[in-house]
Amino acid sequence: MKAKKSAKFWVCLALVLCLVSMIMASAIQGSWGRVKVSELRLIDRSGYEVSALLYKPANATSETPAPAIITVEGWYNNKEMQDLYSVEYARRGYVVIAVDMHGHGDSESTDANGLYTSAVGLDAAVELAGTLPYIDKTRIGVTGHSSGGAACDMAVGIDNERETPLISAVFYEASTWTDDTGVDHSADLDGRYVGLIADKYDEFFFWTSDENGNEIVPRDFATSPDAKNFVNFNNGSEGMEDVVPGKYYEQDGLFRVIYQPDCTHPWVHFSSTCVGYGIKFFEDAFGAPNPIAENNQVWQWKTAFNFLGLIGIVIFVVAFMSLMLDTKYFGVLKADKEVLALQAKTGKDKLWFWIPLVLCAIFSGLSYYWTIVNVYSKTTTFFVQTGPLTTGVWCALCAAFCIIVLLVYYYAHGKKNGFDPAARGVKISLAKLWRTVVLAVLTTALAFGILFFADYFFKSDFRLWVLTLKAFDADKVIIGLKYLPMFLLFYIANSVSFNCFNYNNIGGKLNTALLGLFNALGALGFIAIQYVTFFTTGALKWYSTEGFRISGIWLYPACVFLFVTPFMTRFIYKKTKNPYLCAIVNAILITMMCVANTCTVLGGGAVVAANY
Repeated sequence: MKAKKSAKFWVCLALVLCLVSMIMASAIQGSWGRVKVSELRLIDRSGYEVSALLYKPANATSETPAPAIITVEGWYNNKEMQDLYSVEYARRGYVVIAVDMHGHGDSESTDANGLYTSAVGLDAAVELAGTLPYIDKTRIGVTGHSSGGAACDMAVGIDNERETPLISAVFYEASTWTDDTGVDHSADLDGRYVGLIADKYDEFFFWTSDENGNEIVPRDFATSPDAKNFVNFNNGSEGMEDVVPGKYYEQDGLFRVIYQPDCTHPWVHFSSTCVGYGIKFFEDAFGAPNPIAENNQVWQWKTAFNFLGLIGIVIFVVAFMSLMLDTKYFGVLKADKEVLALQAKTGKDKLWFWIPLVLCAIFSGLSYYWTIVNVYSKTTTFFVQTGPLTTGVWCALCAAFCIIVLLVYYYAHGKKNGFDPAARGVKISLAKLWRTVVLAVLTTALAFGILFFADYFFKSDFRLWVLTLKAFDADKVIIGLKYLPMFLLFYIANSVSFNCFNYNNIGGKLNTALLGLFNALGALGFIAIQYVTFFTTGALKWYSTEGFRISGIWLYPACVFLFVTPFMTRFIYKKTKNPYLCAIVNAILITMMCVANTCTVLGGGAVVAANY
């Protein structure tokens, strides 16, 4: 009874945390009622559906039209990744339209031939801005991160074909005037205010060369002919001194500026410094209807409350499973008594614990490198998303290696020393397996129900930077089912290893944390090699392909998943002696997180940016 009451308390607490997250994130996003946030579905001139969020401040009326800023995310992301910029611009009285590119977020997916049409969908938002009566048509700006900046390039090219162009300012966030198909749009920028954030440790952009063809790494971009030509309004670099970051270079009443923060490519969409640059740029270009100092920012609070909801979801899934174990139908899954740790008594016992952990960590790092080389961007008509395919194959490889290691351990050491896998929960009856699957599906369905409630009523989701749990359309469910087996294989093998085989007295109360650390160690090692080299030399360890450049970034959320999930599975395992229940839940949640937060290209085929 005490356990049941405790589980009820934690379920209720989780729901309260999620509700507080929704209310507060929505209030901050809407500037406490001064900004109305609406979800739109636009149709671009190519006929594709484009998802957008419209932020309309109260000051924007047909009598007092306000300037507008259109934001767009980078590749493999969604429009909510621009929240920090969108929220701050809307606070200052700008009308903001946040757009999902084709195949991203909730926008319609296309085949490779249709992907880049209508500026990857961005032009639909530009056309909308040109029709809204409360927008000042002479003050419309576009800004995008990474490939979102490349989409801005394409939008400017289309805009120049209009009888009266609409775009009067372009602000690049970790991107430049060359789009993702390799087309140079620098000549299209004439007659506009232009600024860019050239982060010193950018994995993708600002790798250029000097007059003699010598490579210039991103941190030295200000010394490059490209940077000098840019601030000289495309009149060449000859005679120009090195660019001064933050300095306005003016001509004919317009200005150009380059900012150089000490950050990486993805950090640009999680940086108050970079948001400040955007605020200053548009303030000086357009004038803000509601001027607020650039260092006065509230997006961090929205992020904190979004993260609170993410914590709430994690607590909910664990507490709900625990609560259901006290029901008649799912009670058969509950262990007669709490599972206790095995005792590693001899030196051989300890060696058979440590050596497999080290081997699996090494294999994890090496197999990830192999996957980036051999699988990245090898999408097909069946597997239409690059990110989940790459990480899914990596997961499957690691799972296969883990199973081999467990078999070697059992037949070489465990069997003759009294280790019984069946007694530790590896063996499960079909009846219990069925109820395990039912409870796992029920738990994740309710968790997604909370998420969709947040999206529908509050236009919010649960996220922290690259850790994102967002609502998704029905097509993502079909796509997710294709990738789920690879993630299931990994998280089941992982849970069996950590709980049935390695839940022992080594590390004492820190046994779970120790296993979580080793779980993430291969990924952490890969990141360390990439970025220690980057920060000391100015160049990544591996950067010859787009896959290498994004490889470290994709491991950020993976490290968190790999460290946290052992705590979840261990908690449920101790109550059930069932390594499969929480593993299935983790696999479903993480599969859908991956599928909902990436790019979908129908028909398959490599779609790799030509300028990498």
